[in-house]
Amino acid sequence: MSDDTEPKFHGQELKDKHAVAIGRIAMAWNELHENLAEFFGQLFEEADYGLALTSWHALVSDNAQREMLRAVAEVKLGNESKAYKELYWSLKQIKKQISNLRNTGVHMPLMSFTDLASDDRTHQILPLSMFGNRKAIAMETSGKDILKEYADYERQIRNIGSYCFAIMFNVSPRRAGPEKWPGRPNLDSSAQN
Repeated sequence: MSDDTEPKFHGQELKDKHAVAIGRIAMAWNELHENLAEFFGQLFEEADYGLALTSWHALVSDNAQREMLRAVAEVKLGNESKAYKELYWSLKQIKKQISNLRNTGVHMPLMSFTDLASDDRTHQILPLSMFGNRKAIAMETSGKDILKEYADYERQIRNIGSYCFAIMFNVSPRRAGPEKWPGRPNLDSSAQN
């Protein structure tokens, strides 16, 4: 963001709002994946925790990391355990819906547009769809407010992340007391692009 003492060009404040919203989506996604890494590490003996995380971070694909977590969790937890079933459901939601939200938020091209024909020179940030980007076309066609969509994407990423953390807590060797299972998060599939 620009220093308050520097003059701002027309539309800079709106661009900054979009940049912050995109950054919040990226941060939420990164936090989700680091929580999944911690979950993966906890599936191993304490002496192998560091090696497990090294293996996790050796993979360059988020999807491959999640599949590795699922496969190890199935062996360690058993595919009939509540923890595995809830993790499997969560990973499925991340793959089919949440990753699409993240990809739209982070990768959809935007354009800065000022309506010079209007008296107030209205400035907008719009999906840059004229070159055929499917995410931008879908957003433009939907007519949705980009900043509201970005806030919703971040919320949904954080919701699934919190749920995965709760699953991890229930299988943690450091858990004291009985398991506490929250309800599954309500993920709004209408926000998919």
